[in-house]
Amino acid sequence: MPNTHRHIHAQWWTTWGFWLRVLALSLLSSPVLCAQERFSLPAPLRLRTFAQQPVEQPTTAALLPQELPAPLVEAPLEPEASVVVPPVPLRNVTESVTQPWSVGDACAPNYWIVSSRCSIQNIHDCGRWGLDAYHRQPDGQMQREEVARLAAQLTPGIPVCIFVHGSFVKWESQCREAEQAYRAIRKNCPGMPVQMIFYTWPSDGPYTYLLPLDVAVRGERADFNGFHLNWLISQLPPECPVCLIGHSHGTRAVLSTLHLAAGGEIQGHRFALPNPPRRYRAILAAAAMDNEWLNPGQQYDCALSATECLLHLRNRCDLPLALYPLSRPFAGRALARAGFTRRDVRKLGPQAEKIRECDVTAYLGHDHLWPDYFSEVDIVSLMSPYIYFQ
Repeated sequence: MPNTHRHIHAQWWTTWGFWLRVLALSLLSSPVLCAQERFSLPAPLRLRTFAQQPVEQPTTAALLPQELPAPLVEAPLEPEASVVVPPVPLRNVTESVTQPWSVGDACAPNYWIVSSRCSIQNIHDCGRWGLDAYHRQPDGQMQREEVARLAAQLTPGIPVCIFVHGSFVKWESQCREAEQAYRAIRKNCPGMPVQMIFYTWPSDGPYTYLLPLDVAVRGERADFNGFHLNWLISQLPPECPVCLIGHSHGTRAVLSTLHLAAGGEIQGHRFALPNPPRRYRAILAAAAMDNEWLNPGQQYDCALSATECLLHLRNRCDLPLALYPLSRPFAGRALARAGFTRRDVRKLGPQAEKIRECDVTAYLGHDHLWPDYFSEVDIVSLMSPYIYFQ
């Protein structure tokens, strides 16, 4: 009987502890806007390496297929999973191209913004598939283009870097921060070429104003955008290696993309459009996800199979993630704060050798936002070998 009482008491305390955390966050209103304390003298970066530095490997990808994608397949591939192919026609990209895309620099930014904000965000929706592309030209003009034109202007063999923002980011904020991040990344390695794409998804309203529900909805939406991102990548020259950078909930979109690319399931579905073999690298910043979700049997357990190396930027004092998670009482800790534990490394086995974890707490303190990361030169320097495939 005493053991039963202790079990009931522990379960009661766990459940109420969860709602106390929700109440505390509600009182904070919006933690990312709270006053944030920054450490005055950053200490040297603490590195935790499970593998050697990334080593460049030759690309053996096949040519980009020019056939039209098949329609959405409703029949299950397995009893619990069906395959998804966005029914978006693949245009003949050579018809719309006038000149190749010149690689920009910090003084003359040249990048793309690709948006799923007007696309469906649930596999059961009957809305629009396809993505919108906007070309930010060196003269400062923003021009709307087709994804086919974007793909045709990319130079085969030059790395492509795709950044995915987190939740509660407006279109205007993404446009502003894209230019700032581009300048910071290009300034760090001005002599190295890279082709930048900033991916944006509907991570802001509408809101229920029940914060746990709003956070949960955006987490699921970030996962679903792995389908959109896989379609986007399938349009790019297969000779281009791809680095995926995710911030906050954007890390879920990044890992969802890699998980699907390796044949995994997201929300009970697989991505079935043929994707030529491609080199992938990944960077996770302020990762708003459970620390064990890369482990076998977990949500993104195929993701590491698709990537040759992964950089995790750990911030043990990330304030908005202190109350993570908000929607599930019995979930693990946020990866950004907990890092990869010994148990995680043991479960990952040889796949853990692909991970390099860097503690950037001394640089960021309680900060969480993406500009806090790319404004630190040392942090950008850590990311550069992954972005430029050095």
